[in-house]
Amino acid sequence: MTRFICDDACVGIKTTAGTDPRRGSSAGTSSTGNGAAPPQTPHGEAWGALARTHAAVTQRLQEALAQGDYPPLPWYEVLATVAEAPEQRMRMGDLAEILVITRGGLTKLVDRLVKAGLLERTFCETDRRVSYATLLPAGRDLLGEMRPVVVGELEVAFSANLSERQADQLREMLDRVRSTACGTV
Repeated sequence: MTRFICDDACVGIKTTAGTDPRRGSSAGTSSTGNGAAPPQTPHGEAWGALARTHAAVTQRLQEALAQGDYPPLPWYEVLATVAEAPEQRMRMGDLAEILVITRGGLTKLVDRLVKAGLLERTFCETDRRVSYATLLPAGRDLLGEMRPVVVGELEVAFSANLSERQADQLREMLDRVRSTACGTV
């Protein structure tokens, strides 16, 4: 399964809180003027709930991995994403886009995974400027150990609170919001 946040140029848009890059003006700022909180509307409250839920689930995953003496969640995310790619290798630029991380941030993260012997950086045979993150057996093994921890925590966070039908509906709603944010509607 490939996960894309935005599968178009929207990913490259840099913005700050309260600024709409397409309009160049403030949008959605709070009454305090700092843009830190969305307006008190059902949509603003839903956005806040989504952000807080993401933070809470992420923290839960981080803590569970730490308790198991595993590397941090970003390592898992890289290993899992590369493992799902054809031939268990992925172009660095594509990996950065899927994980919603800067290319520089991804390079540093991948360097740590390479140093740990979990990934290998390989290059395109026809264009040496193109590099790939390639999963190594040790990375596959570590992912196999980490995955039950992550899946178990997600089951507690989601399965205990949402039916499969509700989970499908939530995913569909979030996909619609993402598509609108990315301008692909």
